[in-house]
Formats: sequence, structure tokens, C-alpha cells
Amino acid sequence: MSVKEVLKGKMEQHIREMVSTNPMIGQLNTQFTNWLLGSGLTGAEIIKMIDTNMDAVIQPLELSQALEKTTGTQPPGWVINGLMSVLDMDKDGNVTVADLHTYFETIGLPSGIEEVPAEPEPEPEEDEFATLSQELEEEARKQAEEIIRQQEAEKQRLIEEQQAKEAAELEAAEQARREEEAAKSKPEPILLEEDGTVLGHERFIQQLGDMKLSSERRNAIAHSPTQSCEIQIISVEKTLTGKGSMKDGVTVVGKLRGEQDIEIELRLPSDAVDQAMSFKPNHVIEAEAQVSDWNTGRRRAVLDATKFDYL
Repeated sequence: MSVKEVLKGKMEQHIREMVSTNPMIGQLNTQFTNWLLGSGLTGAEIIKMIDTNMDAVIQPLELSQALEKTTGTQPPGWVINGLMSVLDMDKDGNVTVADLHTYFETIGLPSGIEEVPAEPEPEPEEDEFATLSQELEEEARKQAEEIIRQQEAEKQRLIEEQQAKEAAELEAAEQARREEEAAKSKPEPILLEEDGTVLGHERFIQQLGDMKLSSERRNAIAHSPTQSCEIQIISVEKTLTGKGSMKDGVTVVGKLRGEQDIEIELRLPSDAVDQAMSFKPNHVIEAEAQVSDWNTGRRRAVLDATKFDYL
């Protein structure tokens, strides 16, 4: 609702209140309205005629002189006072030119003032700060979504990692169980002859040579007893691999004297190096020795001597 419409409504309400309290005011208002509408004058012309000093305030004398000028009769004072009360919309004791304009609008009197069309309201300028705020909010939303996505991905990765770990542990446990069962079902190496005597080195080495699996051979070697034996020397060389006292020792390559004359390696401890370097081919060594390894390339047993005599 425009300001003009608000003021017009306020004036109509004021007139109704005045008429309801004083019927005579209603008659004055009707006569004044008829005179104004029948004068053929516009609101601007009437205001110019009444507001002779152009101070935008209507005095009772100015209203009286204007009515006398147009009607030829001076109106009584009570008529002027009644009309002034009708025009005094805000009841402050003053009637202004603005009050007259509102009254003329209320009774439908043309104002005579060319109204300038209202300029269209300019389109609101784009609020750069609002745009920036929206962009920042959008960027923050995207970052939050990316963080959530990364957290979900990391969570899924940890779950999969845990599942893989548990699966690996289960597989390792199953493998250990299978190996344990296989070990239980694997026959112990035969270390005794049919008469109950311990297998000699010759028979034991023959059995090692017949074995197909290295694991089976290692298991048998682990049960090898220490026994006396005689080795006919072929050559003497530095020990390339050895542990404990056999490290940096010497290895005698020779034949285990017996029915087959099986070729073997006899490792001597490091403190026997000087003595062993004087050994001659075809001479014999008596030794207390244990089968400790198998030379796969040469297919011969490796024995470690705990003591020996050079004959």
C-alpha cells in the first residue's frame, strides 16, 4: 500500500469520527465537498487561492476569505471552525497544504499536479560479499565431503587390511597344522639294523643318498649318531662353510672305508689346520664323527669330527 493510500484511509477514518460525534460537521463536509467538486477548479488552483501567503499552512482567515471570494458571502465563524476541524486530520490544531491534498484525494477532486511516473526501482546490485560467502560455503561443503570420502576410504582400507591380516593368520595357522600333521605322519628315519644295532655310517649314508626330499634328508641327519670311522685321504682343503669349532677349519675329502668305499667329506676343527695341512693322500684317519650335512652337488655326506688320529 502506497503512502498516498494510507493517508487517504486515515482522512476517511477522521471524517467518519467527526461526523459520528457531530452531525452538523457531516452537513458542512457534504456542502464543502459539493462546492469543491462543482467549482471546476483543480486542487492546485484551490490551494493557490486559499494559501495566499504560500507558507503551506492554512489559516482560518485564509479559508474564510477564499470562500467569500467564490460565493460572494462571508461564512460564519462556526462554519470555518467546523471545516478546519474536518481538514485537521492529525488533530494538532494546524491545517497544512498536505492536509488539503489528502482531503482532495479523499473526495476525488483532481489535484491538477502532473504526476511524475515513479522511476522503476533499480535492480539490486549483486552483493559481492554474499557471492563470496556462497562460494566459500560451497568450497567448505566440498572440502567436508572430500574429508568424509577420504575417511570412509581409509576406514574401508583398514577393514580390508585387517581382514587380509586375519586371513593370513588363519592360513599360517592352517599351514602349521598341516605341517605338524605331516611331521606326525612322517616315518622316523631308520637308525637301527634288523638285529637292533645302530646303523653304521656306510649304511646311513646309503640311505641318505636314496632319499628324494631334502626335508626328509635333513630330518634323518638330525638323528645321526656319533660313530667311529676310517677315512682314506684323497685331498685336504680349506673349509668353506662351517659353524662353531668347524669354522675356518679344514675339510678332508676321502673314502669311508668299508664294503663300498663311499666318498665323503670330513670337517676338522680350526685348531687342527696346521696338522691337517701335512696329511698325505692315501693315508688313513681314524675319527669319531657325526653326519652333519649333505653336499647336494657332489652327492656326498659331510661329517664333523669330534676327535681324530692320523695314521
